[in-house]
Amino acid sequence: MGLAVSVAAAITPMKFHADLPRSREAQPRDTSRPQAHADAHGSSEDVGWLITLSDLTLLLICFLALWYVKNQHHNAAQTAKPAALAAHVNDGSGKALPASAHASDWNALRDEIDDFIAGAGMSDDVSIAAAPDEILISFEDTVTFASGKTDLRPEALLVLEKVAVAAVSRPVMRLEINGHTDDRPISTAEFPSNWELSSARASRVARYLIEKGVHPARIVVHGFAYHRPRVPNENRTSRGANRRVELRLFRGVDRVAAQSSVAPIH
Repeated sequence: MGLAVSVAAAITPMKFHADLPRSREAQPRDTSRPQAHADAHGSSEDVGWLITLSDLTLLLICFLALWYVKNQHHNAAQTAKPAALAAHVNDGSGKALPASAHASDWNALRDEIDDFIAGAGMSDDVSIAAAPDEILISFEDTVTFASGKTDLRPEALLVLEKVAVAAVSRPVMRLEINGHTDDRPISTAEFPSNWELSSARASRVARYLIEKGVHPARIVVHGFAYHRPRVPNENRTSRGANRRVELRLFRGVDRVAAQSSVAPIH
């Protein structure tokens, strides 16, 4: 009897523990809340990238607007420069000078030089042609240089001095001097080829004009050798026509304005 009571007492607590409610870890989880939280988080991320894209688009629009305004301002400033330079041109010495040489003045200068050449009896050796704001004086080698030489003859100095006086009194005038030879080769210690000879002759004319007061910055010198003939080098007469020095007088406003219209590189 006593043994039975002891066994029953031992079984009763075990049954009691078995009837206890399950622990929290053993209970099934409610998965509805985490899923709802994940859905809300995903929705927030979807909206977030749209906000970032709209910010970038707004910044791009602002940048394009600023670029457009700056570009318009730059174009307006560059357009105004040629107009200002047309009124004042630099002669190379740093001093601004008024543009006083008009088309009528150039026509008068052409007639004046033409009359001077005719009066000096050099119409057959010195020719003159004119275009708007441009005069071309061509010297045959018979009045400029001896064969293979670069010493100016006295006959040429008369016309060159007249040109120098006209250039000094007209600061907007630019002078381009071109030397030409015929196709006969030359090979000396001083002139290895016609390139050196044609350039030296054009440079000699330039030096004389500078000595008479023309600023060097207003002069350009070219030597073309025999590569720009007037006529084919077929005989003595044609070769004589191709040996020449050309003096081109023109207004410098257009060239200066074109150089100033180039945007500086920063």
